[in-house]
Amino acid sequence: MSETEKAGPKRPPKAYQFKPGQSGNPRGRPKGTRNLGTDLKDILGRRVSIREDGKERRISRQEALLLSLYNKALRGDVRAATAIINMLSKLAPASAKPPEAPSLSQNDERILADFLRRRMSVTKVNE
Repeated sequence: MSETEKAGPKRPPKAYQFKPGQSGNPRGRPKGTRNLGTDLKDILGRRVSIREDGKERRISRQEALLLSLYNKALRGDVRAATAIINMLSKLAPASAKPPEAPSLSQNDERILADFLRRRMSVTKVNE
């Protein structure tokens, strides 16, 4: 047996290695197989009829689900309200800049400067 034919960890014997062009999973996943995300989008995208203010209108199932959750939250369902708030926080843009800090008055600036001066003197004494 030559050095290149040795079997070992991650090196199966030559007789059991895949031949060139041969797959380890010959059948594989069939083409056109739908995954959970595709099925969910399809189901939630279908339209349903609802009656709102005495008028019938057609909306997506996703919108109907959100309206139902919203109505429960309005009636005091804490879980529904929490679910809506969680959705909003996930969808809120992360790049929204925080509100600007209000400017300090001269009196506030003097208080802050005095605090920092005293704090620095305490730090120097402890060193």
